Formats: sequence, structure tokens, C-alpha cells
Amino acid sequence: MMLQGFLFRVCAISLGFVSPLGVSSSLAQVAQRPILFDSDRTGRAEIYALDPESTGPPRQLTTSPGDNASSSFPAWSPDGRSIAFILAVDGNADIAIMEADGSDIRRLTTHPAADLYPTWSPDGRRIAFVSNRDGNREIYVMNADGSDQHNLSNHAAFDSRPAWSPDGSLILFGSDRDQGGRPTPNLYIMNQDGSGVRRLTNHQRADMVARFSPDGRLIVFASNRDGNQQIYTMNADGKGQTKLTRSTAPQG
Repeated sequence: MMLQGFLFRVCAISLGFVSPLGVSSSLAQVAQRPILFDSDRTGRAEIYALDPESTGPPRQLTTSPGDNASSSFPAWSPDGRSIAFILAVDGNADIAIMEADGSDIRRLTTHPAADLYPTWSPDGRRIAFVSNRDGNREIYVMNADGSDQHNLSNHAAFDSRPAWSPDGSLILFGSDRDQGGRPTPNLYIMNQDGSGVRRLTNHQRADMVARFSPDGRLIVFASNRDGNQQIYTMNADGKGQTKLTRSTAPQG
């Protein structure tokens, strides 16, 4: 049941409906949190919270400033007190943070380039994100207060969608650095300081949106290597890659 629940969450994450929760938290703590998602039901993307135990409508947490603004890709902090998200105003996307009830919104990044896909370290002290401030998409990390922003991946290729290991020592990400110019990312892993980059998947099709299992032994990811997008799993070292879904409809 734990793996099934984890796979459901990975599928939801890849579709953009549910934020990746801190995997270091206990399952009981995660189950008690509202489900975060973004929706354009008001005409622009805003962040909502849905209590799984409630029959009522979801609560709108953000009201983005200005007519040309949106809020998306929410991510719970491991302690459940804060939410990181993408705040886009006049076409520029930054990483912002707010309290669990939507109050006290503060921008953590204020760069003219796009800053995207925030994900908390398991101890809640750091946030990894994606930015093209150096001319192409790279993996960056900063402290949870927005200080000490720096590039971890430092590569000319497209690097995106970071995910922390449960102990915070490793970061998963997608990259097309070894694909001979094809825009088809494979999965890589590096130490939390950006060193020791290792390739985990080696396929001509795209492998993407990877997450660790709560115990750190497995990685679940989406891939279209068999013609349409399916859910796969592998060991944390990249071995034992196995397809879990076998539907003709896209998965993940």
C-alpha cells in the first residue's frame, strides 16, 4: 500500500496537480496535510488546499497580485508550516514562500530570469529550484530564507526538476547533457553540493519527473521509452529498471 500511495503521488506530481511532499515526514503527518494544487478556475492559476477528510470545496490560498500574475507548483515544507511556490508577475517567474494558510507571502528570488520548481530539502533548511539565469536551465539551491543562491549543476545542457533523497545527501534531476543534441532528458544524481554527478538512465527517449521512495531505496519516474508515457521504478543506483504500468493511455 505504501508503494501504491507513493506512485499515485508521483503521477499527480507529474501532471502538476499535487505538490511533492517532504518524504522525510512520517506517513501520518503527510496524511493529515491538505493536498495542494494549482488551478485556473478563476481565470488564472492560483493555489488551493483540499482537505481529504472534508466534503467541502478547496480553499483558495493565493490571490496573485495584478492582472498578469499567477501562482503555481506549490510544495509543502517538511514541517507543514510553509509552502514554497512559483509566483509569476508580468511574465517573470520567481520562487516565493507563504504560511500554510496563505498569509505572509514573500519572494525568495527576484531575478529577471525564470526561477521554477521549488523543492524542499528534507530538513527544511534549503530549497532546490531551476533557473535559466545563467543562460540555460540549471539546478540551483538556496537557504530557506532566500540567501546563498548558487548554481549546483553548472552545465551547458538543459537541467531540470530536482528531487532530494530522504536523507538530504543527494539530488535527482533530469538532463539532456549526454543525448547528442536530442531534447530528451535522462535521469542523473549528484551530491547535495553539486559534486559527483552520475547518470542513472541511458535511453534515447525521455525519462523524467523522478522521486525517491520514502526509504530512499527506490526511484520512481515517468518515461516514454516504450512509445507512450509510463511509470517505471529502479534501484537508487539506477539498476533494476522495471515498468510498472502497461496502459495504452499516457501515465504520469
